[in-house]
Order: sequence, then structure tokens, then C-alpha cells
Amino acid sequence: MRDKLRELLQPCYIYALLGSGAAVSLICSFFFSAAAVVTWLYVAALALYACRPQSMLYRIGLRGDLPVKRLLAVLVALVTIAVCILPMGEFSIWNGEIPAHRNQYELMAEAFLDGRLDFAYGDEDQLAGLVNPYDPNERAEAGVYYHWDHAYYKGKYYMYFGVVPVLLVFLPYRALTGMSLTTYHGTQLFVAATVAGIFALFYLLMKLFFKKLPFGVYLTLAAAFSVMSVWYASAEPALYCTAITAALALQTWSIWFFVRAVWGDGSENKRIVFAAIGALLGALVFGCRPPIALANVLVIPMLYVFLRKNKFTWKLLFKLVLAALPYAAVAAGLMLYNYARFEDPFEFGQAYQLTVADQSNYKITLNGQMLLNIFNNTAENLFGLGIITEEFPHLNHGGVYGNFPILLLTAAAFKPSVRQQLKAHQLRPLLIGLIVSMLLISAIDIMWTPYLLERYRMDIYFLAGIACFLSIGLWMQDSGKVSRGRIGMAVMLLSFVTVVSCFLFFLRTASVYYPDWVAEIGAILT
Repeated sequence: MRDKLRELLQPCYIYALLGSGAAVSLICSFFFSAAAVVTWLYVAALALYACRPQSMLYRIGLRGDLPVKRLLAVLVALVTIAVCILPMGEFSIWNGEIPAHRNQYELMAEAFLDGRLDFAYGDEDQLAGLVNPYDPNERAEAGVYYHWDHAYYKGKYYMYFGVVPVLLVFLPYRALTGMSLTTYHGTQLFVAATVAGIFALFYLLMKLFFKKLPFGVYLTLAAAFSVMSVWYASAEPALYCTAITAALALQTWSIWFFVRAVWGDGSENKRIVFAAIGALLGALVFGCRPPIALANVLVIPMLYVFLRKNKFTWKLLFKLVLAALPYAAVAAGLMLYNYARFEDPFEFGQAYQLTVADQSNYKITLNGQMLLNIFNNTAENLFGLGIITEEFPHLNHGGVYGNFPILLLTAAAFKPSVRQQLKAHQLRPLLIGLIVSMLLISAIDIMWTPYLLERYRMDIYFLAGIACFLSIGLWMQDSGKVSRGRIGMAVMLLSFVTVVSCFLFFLRTASVYYPDWVAEIGAILT
């Protein structure tokens, strides 16, 4: 037993060696400028050593001693969570020291406890004299004071960000403690739930469909794709990313429950319960960030697979209707909430927001020009290459696949052997659904925003990661031992590159508000 435990935990030793060596070299770089080059060479050498096919990090498999492996997965997930959430409290603009408009979730919890749906600022009449308060040019010319990035309707200020995070976290915390939960702490909770969901979902997929996937590959992919999905929230955690990460957490766990319901074992009733939980979580995403909620279209291909795997009866249909009821219940609640504020059940407040553009009369017209705009911007959003500059951190944001080339390994799904497995496991509808979801969300983001920001790519990073993990897992499942070793080494190295890229993108984003701090980091690393 002791030998088995030592064998299973050997990847931890490799991680410790990798981390301690990098830490020592990094500390040395404070005193020796040339040590920066040595640091990166040392880290690269250790990464190559850790990822070689002969290493225990690669050879450990899924079979046997599952409790220890699950413990190892939990430990790596906790480290990943810590890496993602600890930087959030370092920046005064985002940690509550300079709240500005970024404390709306805290104020909304207070408003609910006071029986209000709006913010009682006391200065709502400042915009009353404007012909069109939603026109940023008119606001600037009038020189009036107003609350940035709020919804303004009939003389009242509202929050147009999703209300579900208030109900899940901020309101209970306020009611129980009498204190406000600083917004970035809510984001930390949602990021932790997202990372846990990605690790759990990948583990479930590996257990169901590709047991030959080396456990080390699973760990590195889960960690890399987790960081990839939420890195932007580490740099700008308050408000915007609160809504986004809440949606990511709920949607990721929704997919886990649906996959468990469709491909997992257990009685029919048990799987229906899993589906109902998945429906509830997926429905709540509409109350966080509606574009991410469009990933619920995955329910359609998964329902198709479920019906093919189970004999259809009227009793089963009744159970499926019951499982879908959370969608109807949450939709009704959100529509009532919208109607109570804006007299329109389908208006979340976007048309009335006070921001960089007037969206009060914005209409979507699917003419040729709009379709061409969607096509061009979707291509840029997915495959655009960021500009490399001389200024540290050198990388600039590009498209999803341009930022993280590891995602291009999704193309492994076109291999004949992988296509056969997709068909055998009835996974093809799920993979197609993931791609369609990404395209749909990207199109909606393009149509409903003045211009695309990097944080909007958080809407689809996690979907791209799931699709890529599926393709890599099935590819390695069907490969021989030698090929699997080469693929595994390449995948783990690309995973390390992905994490490093996330760190550089994090610094690029932070440099907007804290250029001196980023310059100091650059002086250390370069």
C-alpha cells in the first residue's frame, strides 16, 4: 500500500520540484538581472522533464485506487482555485476600496431588504431635463451627474446586470450577517465553483468515455482550461465578471448534471432527477448573463441522445416534462422581475443603460450588412491574432483560438478513429452542440454590444475547452502506447503554455489601471 501511495503521489513531487525551482530562480532574479533568462530556461527544462512520456505524471492512469486519485484531483483543483482568486484582492479599483459603480450587487441586496427594486440614490432628477438621457454626447454636453453603467427608466436607477447572484450570495450574506459582501468576494466564490465544475465535468467525461487518458493529462488540461476560462476575472473581478462567473459556474455544473443524466448509470428516476437539477442550474444562468445561457441549446442534442438510449413511453414523456419545469419557473420569475421594473417581461435593462452608446432605440435587423458584420466579427472573435508588442507583457488579446492554440486540437475530432468513437458513444450531437453554442453566443455578443471586449470571450472559453477535452480524450483513447505518449507530452506542454499565456494576458489587462505595477513585474521576469 505504501509503494502504491508513493507511486500515485509522485506527480506531486514533480509539481513541487517544478514550483520550488521556479520560485528560487524567481527570487534570484531580484538580485541578478541575467537570472531572468536562467529562470525561464529552468522552468522550460523542468516542464519538459515533467511531461516526458516516461514520467509518473504521464503514466498514472485512471484505473485503481480511485480515492487517492480523486484526492490528487481535489488538491490540484484547490491550487488552481487559489491561483485564480488570490490576485483579486490586490487592486483597489476592484477590491471595494474604490467602489464607484462596481458595488451594485451589494446595493441591490440592501434594496431588496428595503422592499425596493431600484437604487435610492437621491439624485435621480439630474437626468430629468435631458431629451434623451441615454445619449452619451447629450449627457456630456449638459454636464449632469449620473450613475455610470446603470439602467435608468422613468426617473429611477436600476441594475441591468443579472439578479441571480444577488439571490444566491449577496442577499443571504446581508440577511445573515447584517454586512455587505464585497463584490469581488462573490466573484471569488463563483470562480471557485467554476473551477470545481470543470474538474468534475472532465473527470466524469474521462470516466465514461476514455479511461486510457493518463491522469496527468487530465490534471493539466483541467487546470489549464479552468485558468483559461476565468483568468480575466482575476484581473477585473467586480461587477461585470461577477455576473459572468456566476453564469459560468451554473452552466458548467448544469452540463455536468445533464451528462450524468444522459450517459451515466442508475435508474430512470435517478437520471430524471439529475436532468431536473441540470435544468434548474441552466435556467438560472438566464438571470446571470443571458448570452452564456444560450449554451442551454446543448439540452437539445443531449435530449436526442437520451431518447435514443431509452425506450419512449408516455410515462417517460411526463417525467421529462417535470424535469423541464425549472426552465418555466425561472423564466416566469425573471419575466415578472423585468415587468415590475421596465413594464416589459423581456427587457433586462440593456436598452436603458447609461454607457458608451445609446441603446434605447437599438434594433436588430438581419439584413445583408448585419450578417456580413456577424460573419467577420465572429471570425475575428474566434481566430483573430493578438498583436505582439515590444512593451511587456508583449502579448495582446486576440481571438479564442488565437489566444490559446491548444484549442485547435479540437480538430482531432475529424480523425476517422475519433469520429467512430463519437458515433459509438453518441457524443457527436454533444460536440456539434458545443460548437453551435459558441457560434450562437458569439453572434449575440456581436449584435448586442457596441464592440467586443476580451471579457466577452469568457462567454465561450469554457465551451471551447470542453470540446477540446472531448476530442483529445477520444484521440488518446484510440492511440497506441507510443503515440499516446507523444500526444500526452505535447498536450501537457501546451497546457503549461496556456497557463503562462493566461498570466501574460492577466498582466496586459492589469496594465490598463496599474501600469507601474506591471512594469515592475516585467523588470523581474525579463
